[in-house]
Amino acid sequence: MIIFPAIDLKNGQVVRLAEGDMARATVYGDDPAAQARAFADAGATHLHVVDLDGAFAGTSVNGAAVESIIAAFPGKVQVGGGGASACPVPAAERQDSVTGVTGCERGWCERHCGAV
Repeated sequence: MIIFPAIDLKNGQVVRLAEGDMARATVYGDDPAAQARAFADAGATHLHVVDLDGAFAGTSVNGAAVESIIAAFPGKVQVGGGGASACPVPAAERQDSVTGVTGCERGWCERHCGAV
């Protein structure tokens, strides 16, 4: 079994929403890359990242924070939120360690973020 710890991003911060309500976010930190490193130090090999602002806006909002997480985490990273722009890393530069995830149309990940 592979466990995916999650980092949810709102305004560049690591958060958790109460019942999916953007107005009821608990902030757990201001450094998403540090959180990614902490999960790696605890033994995580996979990570799930959601750009919550992007999920609500339909376009990537926390791209810089997502990039910092990808750079800091040595394992595989799933990125979601923000539709087709959720993955800020250009497809030509992606390795097997970065994938996209979405709950919408079948085949979206393959077209926009490479193979899942």
